[in-house]
Amino acid sequence: MIVVNVRMKINPDKRAEYLGFIKDLVSKSLNDKGNLSYAHYQDTANEDQYLILEHWDSQEDLDAHLQTKHLINFQEHIGDYVTEEPELLFLKK
Repeated sequence: MIVVNVRMKINPDKRAEYLGFIKDLVSKSLNDKGNLSYAHYQDTANEDQYLILEHWDSQEDLDAHLQTKHLINFQEHIGDYVTEEPELLFLKK
């Protein structure tokens, strides 16, 4: 199993637009082959801090996800919403 954490700090002026943008990514990613879990959370201590928590069955499934239109769209446009570079953490079990 592969676990991916993506931490992001969002521009508060773009929060509403960001939430629509991220909802599309999450709903489509949940249907990707090998996805065990895909969730988006807001930090309880900082309303501008968010986390995407992903669980993948295999590296091959994660690699395929990285080639999907919805993930490429995320990569191309997340810069419109964040105030600093997203932090990624990959864990392999």
